[in-house]
Amino acid sequence: MQKLSDILKTWLPAQWDALLQQYLPAAVLTDNFWSGRPGPCPVCGGNDRFTFDNKNGRGDWVCRRCNDGSPMAGDGIQLVCRVNRISYLELEAQLLGNAAPLVPQARPATAQRVAGRMSPEAKLLRVTKQWEHAKPLQAGDHAMRYLATRVPGLRAPRPVALRLAVQAYWHERAQIGRFPTIVAQFLLPDGRMATVHRTSLDPALPVKATVVSADGEILDAKRNDVSALPLSGGAVRLMPPRDGVLGVTEGLETAYAAHMLFGVPTWYCLNRVLLSKFVVPDGFGIHTVHIFADFDAVDPKTGKSPGMADALTLAKRLRAEGFKVQVHRPKIRGTDFCDEWKTSRQLGAITPAPMTA
Repeated sequence: MQKLSDILKTWLPAQWDALLQQYLPAAVLTDNFWSGRPGPCPVCGGNDRFTFDNKNGRGDWVCRRCNDGSPMAGDGIQLVCRVNRISYLELEAQLLGNAAPLVPQARPATAQRVAGRMSPEAKLLRVTKQWEHAKPLQAGDHAMRYLATRVPGLRAPRPVALRLAVQAYWHERAQIGRFPTIVAQFLLPDGRMATVHRTSLDPALPVKATVVSADGEILDAKRNDVSALPLSGGAVRLMPPRDGVLGVTEGLETAYAAHMLFGVPTWYCLNRVLLSKFVVPDGFGIHTVHIFADFDAVDPKTGKSPGMADALTLAKRLRAEGFKVQVHRPKIRGTDFCDEWKTSRQLGAITPAPMTA
């Protein structure tokens, strides 16, 4: 008689899916189960400790505290046995004695995976939920106090592209903590949302959070979520263009500082590479673009300032497309316009440009 172990060697990922769908309760097989995000464990019942990663295509899973408080992992066979409290031999007898083959059913459309990774539909759902679960900024909230600290004297239209949420910070499948989080909506030139960028804030102070992993690594307080679409060409649209004029820069705080220094409505592109790929969207009547570059130190390998080089790349392309372009850089190498605004404020050398209401 053929052994189950021999049969399993021939199974395709869809057959492993079918095994789970047949033997696990429907309440377990939610969108979150298939998405690969941490959630409740169907074995021990603990919250946010179980992940169905399916890394080998065999129904693979891991629970951080399933084995008397210790990590536990396995494949779909082990998961089915543990959830149903049956032995391997009992499951083998059931599977080999079943005349009807396992037939895979469609996973929830919102959480399908392709080749072990999240599908574009699942990524879009995740990004959309991040945005929809965050709240619009309000005067005096944690995000507004942070921005006022980073860009002293800030006066600008309240951004519709920024929201505030309290989010868990995950690192290597472990939750480091929960932090107030600025959620920024990154839109492509055609208006589609491609990702959300998140800035974790200190729970008490108006500064970025200090996030430390279990082994003492200092983690970045700023990070993207998954990208539902390629990011090239997009930006976070902090404020509407005015009279056909728009500014673009790399980061959030730099965008607001440039706005204060020059009075130009400014968007930000997350980093210098995406800045170089920015595409002016249709429908705004934009004819003039101000590029606010970070004046980075010279890279010894290229002999160029990376921030300036990418800003000039963008300027060259936009001019070829018929736009009027002005490139601006801070006065001091190794700084950005956020640094320049703070210095100017301290020296009393700058009168803020007129702001829109």
